[in-house]
Amino acid sequence: MANKNRRNHVKGGGTAMLRGAVLGVVALVLVLLYLGIANNCEELGRQIKAAEQEKADLLKQVATEEQNWAQARSFRNMELLMAQYGIQMDWPQEKDIIRLHVEKPDEAVEYAQAR
Repeated sequence: MANKNRRNHVKGGGTAMLRGAVLGVVALVLVLLYLGIANNCEELGRQIKAAEQEKADLLKQVATEEQNWAQARSFRNMELLMAQYGIQMDWPQEKDIIRLHVEKPDEAVEYAQAR
């Protein structure tokens, strides 16, 4: 009777099903991993786009403030402000000007400032 049972029994039938299940699980894991990576890439792309927009806005603001500062420091504006507040000023005489000569700093200081 044992011979008869062996003949009717399919060899490797359970292993093929197990291999199919393992391949299905591996495929599912790979798909989920791909979707997770794609989601992370899209999120990083949105963050990069927002950061670039913020950078452009800040550069525009810096340019505006530099222009405002240049106008405020202009010779004409200073004359208007001095006239408005009744300040009488003139350029100093050549003998009243003290000129300073800046010495070149040591190399270690230059290196420290560069970093």
